[in-house]
Amino acid sequence: MFYEFMENEQFNFQINRIVTYGEENASVEEIKTITPYIKDMKSWTENWSKLAEQAKSEGKFSQATYYYRMAAFYMIDDTPEKMKCYRNFRECFEKANEGKTIQRFEIPFEGTFLPAIKIDAENSKGTIMVHGGYDSFMEEFYPVVKNCVNFGYSLVMFEGPGQGQARKNGLTFRYDWEVPTSVVIDYFNLHDVNLMGISWGGYLAPRAAAFDPRIKNVICYDIFYSGLDMMLNRLSKEDGNKLLMLLSMKQKLIVNKIIKEKMKESIDLDWKIKHGMYITGTKTPYDFLKSVEKHNLSSFIEKITQNVLLLAGENDQYVPVKRMEQIKKELVNAQSVTSKV
Repeated sequence: MFYEFMENEQFNFQINRIVTYGEENASVEEIKTITPYIKDMKSWTENWSKLAEQAKSEGKFSQATYYYRMAAFYMIDDTPEKMKCYRNFRECFEKANEGKTIQRFEIPFEGTFLPAIKIDAENSKGTIMVHGGYDSFMEEFYPVVKNCVNFGYSLVMFEGPGQGQARKNGLTFRYDWEVPTSVVIDYFNLHDVNLMGISWGGYLAPRAAAFDPRIKNVICYDIFYSGLDMMLNRLSKEDGNKLLMLLSMKQKLIVNKIIKEKMKESIDLDWKIKHGMYITGTKTPYDFLKSVEKHNLSSFIEKITQNVLLLAGENDQYVPVKRMEQIKKELVNAQSVTSKV
């Protein structure tokens, strides 16, 4: 079910995202007590922080985990306030899952580490590896995938460059996802891996699979064809084509001027671009867009030979559902392709 908590489309989308994790992780009735007071990013942070503190004081650590995640969402990156909120998020996650066989690992990578979680199933049938996309935290997807263990699959969740603790370690978002993924596979000595990529992970997981034959099955939850879709899907066709032309012509000054003007008109766009520059380690809107432009299935899709499951939402804000048929047609060498909208 999709709830209309408020008129702001972006705020509404983010709230519905955590509501899908279940009532034990996000109470609809509690959330409804704060949404009338959320008018902008400042009030968003304040109200989610209050709800998180309340849940924590009442010992409702699962709900506190996701309320802290929401509180941190629009905070300015790399500030003490956001780091404190992240620590509270992690602390509540640990308390909510005390007694469970969740193991944490720090996998050496490029002078620092990639964080990972491993949960072993009894008489395991195999391993499902899970990662998010863009700026995600691996813990936030735990409610979505934890039942894999009940079906007999061991679970490995990890954060790659640009995500969660890995970004705080100085690792910025990258298109060649096979590099961190292969390191994780090596670390756990895995074979015949089932790889699930969530959100932007719908690009990242196929990318890794195209270059690592140890991956046997790929789940795109959901599809993600191009890093520029998130921008183009919010623009008119005319403005989108103009932006693509300017990017192809490497018109950095013009692109920066246009995007900065649009950022002044939209608080949401202003946050997306600034946060995107932080995630990718870029300094200008143009450089950010050129960075995510490299995330494109077309550059390697014919190399994918695994079984592929494609999932998509009918009204996805970031990825047009029409991409589904395009991806299916271009997966010419996949062993099998299954899709569901």
